[in-house]
Amino acid sequence: MKVKLFFISTLLLLQGNFLFPQCISIELSIIWEKEYDIIKKDSIVCIPKLNIIYRNNCNTNYYFSKIYRDSLPCFTCLISYYPSEEKQDCYKAISYNTKKYANQNFNVTIGTSLYYSSFWYAYKDTINAKKSPQSEYVNCSLEALYHCIRYDYNLDFFWNYLHILSERGQPIKDRFESSDILPEKILTTIKDQFVFLKSRETLTDSYNLLGFQIIEGCFTFLIEQDDIKNYVLTNQYDSKMKKNVEHKLELPAVVGEYQLYSGGFNTNKVTVCFGEK
Repeated sequence: MKVKLFFISTLLLLQGNFLFPQCISIELSIIWEKEYDIIKKDSIVCIPKLNIIYRNNCNTNYYFSKIYRDSLPCFTCLISYYPSEEKQDCYKAISYNTKKYANQNFNVTIGTSLYYSSFWYAYKDTINAKKSPQSEYVNCSLEALYHCIRYDYNLDFFWNYLHILSERGQPIKDRFESSDILPEKILTTIKDQFVFLKSRETLTDSYNLLGFQIIEGCFTFLIEQDDIKNYVLTNQYDSKMKKNVEHKLELPAVVGEYQLYSGGFNTNKVTVCFGEK
């Protein structure tokens, strides 16, 4: 696919307090890496990727919840054609969505660290409210494409959906459980849900933007939350209400050699445009 590409990165912005530095920076940037084309397996192409760089600017070791945890972007979609596992359906999804949003501008918020599962959400930059038919359509296009990319990479593309069952017939896990939030489990069983940074250390997570490249358009990526929370959300049974109720579950103040970080952080926005303008 031949397209003209460029990206614009803003200066680091301080969320919360503009005048004061923070111990933690979460920076966004665009990189390009060579990989096999998902359509022509014998071809090497440059794939755009979004880097999320976690940086500890202080002399204390910190841990906190990740902004986004999955290996590929995931979007909610309830109304669109959803391709099956058959490769021909994925080719159909790619063909249908190619250049579908060329010359349009979108904001893309990235996840939330309060839940076990989280999503990206794209919406037109000209609207105040995220919820709109236009937003629903672009998210459905992206999810159909990433469904195919997961299938192509032999990943389990079902596991992060809240409205379906896993291949084993068990409910999809979308909330933390009380038994998860123990120091020993945070360091072992669910360590991928968190960032662990020693003093002056950095950690980089990278996410494939091929779906955005296929549909074309300009996309400004930003982090949804304005501070790092000291808790996660869990469902607990309320005997009086006789149903599960969402509760805040505070994270341990210390996990191994790491202290819990909460509060503001430095971050930025990054824009990448695919296709003709």
